[in-house]
Amino acid sequence: MPSLQPLWYVSGFYVETMQHAIGVMAPLAVVLNLGLFFTIVSAVLARHDRLSFYLLIASSICIMAAVLVTVFGNWPINNQIITWSINSPPSNWTELRDQWWRFHVARAVIVIAALSFQILASLLRRNVSKQGPMKSQ
Repeated sequence: MPSLQPLWYVSGFYVETMQHAIGVMAPLAVVLNLGLFFTIVSAVLARHDRLSFYLLIASSICIMAAVLVTVFGNWPINNQIITWSINSPPSNWTELRDQWWRFHVARAVIVIAALSFQILASLLRRNVSKQGPMKSQ
């Protein structure tokens, strides 16, 4: 079974695949930032339910960390890869490939944690008003 990790890609295939992926995936950065915005809005709206509030704040922090990993980790490498020739990548292309992959895995783990916090906030949400917990009738 072939691996999803680009460790086994030959240089030309890796460069071509990454250059295509960079063009296709760049708009997803907007989705990550919108996710951060809406998670913060959700936290503000859930401020009377302490548990949901803290879980959504934790999710927001994770999303912020994922944005930082993308901006300061993956994007600088992407900006280099996009300029490479498919037939002759730089001599250190494997080092940059491995570094990019580490940033990618870190970002994926962080985003999974963020989603987990959001799911927990949703599942553990309580009906809380400004006067206190709502009483069932």
